[in-house]
Amino acid sequence: MIERHKPTLLIMDEKDIKFIAKRYRSGRFSTKEGWKKLGIRPVSVWVKYRVAAAITAAVVLTASATIISKANMAPGEGTKTEVVSPATHGENIVRVIDFENAPLPVVVDKISRTYDVEITGLPESPDDYKLSLHYEGTASDLVETINEILGTEMTVTQR
Repeated sequence: MIERHKPTLLIMDEKDIKFIAKRYRSGRFSTKEGWKKLGIRPVSVWVKYRVAAAITAAVVLTASATIISKANMAPGEGTKTEVVSPATHGENIVRVIDFENAPLPVVVDKISRTYDVEITGLPESPDDYKLSLHYEGTASDLVETINEILGTEMTVTQR
């Protein structure tokens, strides 16, 4: 059975250093032999390169897929809407809606069509506002959240 000891901090005084310096011989200890005695086989340099190449390939492929998917979007596209709710309409119905870097007029149009409501009070230059948001809730809460995020004063009315 092998006993394990806690590592201790070695403090060497000048006498110890002189002893080591006097008796040290270059090449006396081989790191390869030391690893062999410990039963540890060194890792091949090629294995390290293969692991690094695999990681690099994964990063490059992920980045390429992201760039390609962004490049294939038409200008102004960037809004995806997912609706999960009953077939009824109205501002009190809970729905899920997503926007990704969408201009405010596109956001308002999607909210109006999804919740079957009318939104008023858009700012003077609404195209200057962009929004990325995943939201689950009612139209009133969504517009209130957008007002807080963008500093606007839009309101929702039932159609």
